[in-house]
Amino acid sequence: MNVTGVVLALFALVVVAVIAYRAGYLRGQAELLRQGQRTEAEWNARLMKSVLPRWRRVAGWAAYVFSGLLLCLFLFLAFRYARGWGWTFLIGAWVLWFAIYMGGIWLAEWCWKPYREAQERLRHEQAETLKTLKTRASKETPT
Repeated sequence: MNVTGVVLALFALVVVAVIAYRAGYLRGQAELLRQGQRTEAEWNARLMKSVLPRWRRVAGWAAYVFSGLLLCLFLFLAFRYARGWGWTFLIGAWVLWFAIYMGGIWLAEWCWKPYREAQERLRHEQAETLKTLKTRASKETPT
C-alpha cells in the first residue's frame, strides 16, 4: 500500500463522517423544533381512523390483499400447468383474475369513500383558509 492511497482513504472517510454528522445534526435539530407538531402521515392516520369504522378499513385492505394473493396463485398455476391445460384456459383464468382484481379495487374504494371525501373536504377547507389569509395579508400591506 502506498501512503497516498491511505491518506486519500482517510480524507474520504473524514469527509463522509463530517457530512453524515452534519446531516444528522440538522435533522435532529429540525425534529426538536417540530416535536409538538404532527406529521402529515399522523394526521392522515388519525383522519382515517376517525372517519372510517374498523370493518371498512379492514375490508378495503383485505380486497387488495385477496386480489394480490390471487395474482400469485394464477402466476403459479400458469407456470406449473401451462403445457397440460393449454394457453386458452390460462388466458381465461387471467381474464377472471383481472375481473376479480378490478372488483377488489372497486370494493376497496367503496369502503374508503368516506375517508376520501373527508380528505377532499379538508383540502378544500385548507385552500379556502389559505386564500383568505392571502387576501387579508394583501389588504393589510398596501403595495
